[in-house]
Amino acid sequence: MSDQAFALDAGAGVQEDLACTLLSKHFGEFAAVDEVSFSIPRGAFFSILGPSGCGKTTLLRMLAGFQQPDSGDILIKGQSVLNTPPNKRPVNMVFQHLALFPTMSVAENIAYGLKRKGVPKREHATLIDAVLAKVQLPDYGKKRIDQLSGGQKQRVAIARCLVLNPAVLLLDEPLGALDLKLREQMKIELKRLQREFNTTFVYITHDQSEALVMSDQVAVMNKGRFEQVGTPQELYYHPKTPFVASFIGDSNQYVGKVQGQSGKTITVVTEHGVRLLSQSSEETPPGSRITVFIRPEVMQISLGQPEAEQDNCLQVTVLRTLFDGARSQLQVETAEGAVLTVALPQTADFHALEPGRSVYVSWQANQCLCFPVAPVTRPEAV
Repeated sequence: MSDQAFALDAGAGVQEDLACTLLSKHFGEFAAVDEVSFSIPRGAFFSILGPSGCGKTTLLRMLAGFQQPDSGDILIKGQSVLNTPPNKRPVNMVFQHLALFPTMSVAENIAYGLKRKGVPKREHATLIDAVLAKVQLPDYGKKRIDQLSGGQKQRVAIARCLVLNPAVLLLDEPLGALDLKLREQMKIELKRLQREFNTTFVYITHDQSEALVMSDQVAVMNKGRFEQVGTPQELYYHPKTPFVASFIGDSNQYVGKVQGQSGKTITVVTEHGVRLLSQSSEETPPGSRITVFIRPEVMQISLGQPEAEQDNCLQVTVLRTLFDGARSQLQVETAEGAVLTVALPQTADFHALEPGRSVYVSWQANQCLCFPVAPVTRPEAV
């Protein structure tokens, strides 16, 4: 349990659109959301990123009013909404499956919320035309939903919410049903729309690429709690927990014991006797067990001993090439049987990296991340 709070740094005097304090939700003894506190200023794109079952959907449903928290508070523009029903809250929600009405036209879908909110009918056409122009679907009002592409349906679902001018737009993995190429396009489009409308977006996803590309700030959620909140760059380059280091991006991992420390540089001997140099900003006593994380893109490949001096250098055997265009990788095996993944540069000679070939991988100590290994707690004997 924790009362740790996270707030986005938006400068002095910026009003928070959304704030949660010690928000909790239990299902029996299971803590789906465990005393989560955070705040989001006006106009931010805030993503909640985590694996399935981490509590992000439960958190979003509490913000929308579909579930009541067991404890804590939710404030929108400084006002508590705990006792406010979903249809009275200044929020709207885009669902994963969009929930568009297939028998209605685009304009009728958008008008549905306006009718529910009691907006005079004489104002509908002007509001619908304006919002369709902003989502780059002018003159689409009379089209049927089944005449639209997947990306166009996404924009209609967003337009239906944003035409009501909500304080906060909640998005429940809305890109999950799209194919890969359309998902990539919609990431850019969602970011553009958020800037265009200047509306606070709260976006939940298990896809780190979506969160990193679109967000001003990302909360990494695990087991009902926020592990870390920060900019995409902070989470990637300066993770504060081993979970964040392993969940954001790809990493090779070594577990070992600290042999010694000189300044920030620590010497680690792995379980298989491999000696590595890493860096730690904290004093790490000899004998401490730590996990060392090495990003694939910081590792250099050379066919012979590297000419430039490197803190770490291993002779390895090529297992296979994983070709993926600009994101191609090489899998190699160390003498101890560990499999490492190395990012391949665009200029890589694939023919020279045939399986079975001996090559070298190297990297600097300051390119590693390391974290103490939590001790295993055992239940007391009865």
